[in-house]
Amino acid sequence: DAVQSRMELEMDLRDALQNDEFFLVYQPTFDLRTMSPTGMEALIRWNHSVRGVVQPDDFIPLLEEIGLIGEVGRWVLKEACRQGAAWHAAGYPVGMAVNVSALQLDTDEFLTDIQDALTASGFDPSTLTIEITETALMSNAEETAVRLTAVKQLGVRIAIDDFGTGYSSLAYLQRFPVDALKIDRSFISRLTQDQEGETLIRTLVQLGKSLSIETLAEGIEESSELSLLKEEECDSGQGFLFARPLDLAACESFLHDWIGSDSD
Repeated sequence: DAVQSRMELEMDLRDALQNDEFFLVYQPTFDLRTMSPTGMEALIRWNHSVRGVVQPDDFIPLLEEIGLIGEVGRWVLKEACRQGAAWHAAGYPVGMAVNVSALQLDTDEFLTDIQDALTASGFDPSTLTIEITETALMSNAEETAVRLTAVKQLGVRIAIDDFGTGYSSLAYLQRFPVDALKIDRSFISRLTQDQEGETLIRTLVQLGKSLSIETLAEGIEESSELSLLKEEECDSGQGFLFARPLDLAACESFLHDWIGSDSD
């Protein structure tokens, strides 16, 4: 049953892009000092005709395995940049973050995909952030450093996602042109449990400060976690305490309430 289900999922995935079954939701990020929104993280979802909305953990690994991650990742970049440009034109100057697979990063087409998405949309490169996991960064560190340097030359920001869960060394971290460290939610959830959790967050935030890299806390769900992150002077954050991933209509309502009201 499991094998058959997987084969059916694979066959459906091959048609999903052509059938416009993928869509994006957006989770806001906030400046923890001013508590104002700073940007959106674009997150892919799959609207399956039978299964309903499928979460990325259930299909991204399969996309990588069957060789479709490049094509789908290219669509995500274009759609996120197009939407970001539309929001800017509407008076909502928020940044846009896009997650990138290690397999995308390993190809020469990666830089071209970013250039094409920016050119087609007219999106300001400085407001686009490419998010790459710590493990992906280190899978081929020498080539990755070269590719990310080329991305930076476009004016695009780079963030390390799920920071603290991989195996990057400080020596390599200095070589990557990184703008932000996204501290994994597993560390955030430990903040209020024991002193060690608080010490780990302090260490990661101070590491970012010493390297002049922004720190962003993922998965903030409790007010007590937010208070401690503010005390440690973490720069930014996101999580269910602020907002869950929002569909397009809810996202535009959010932007109007938070940003539109300020401009009024």
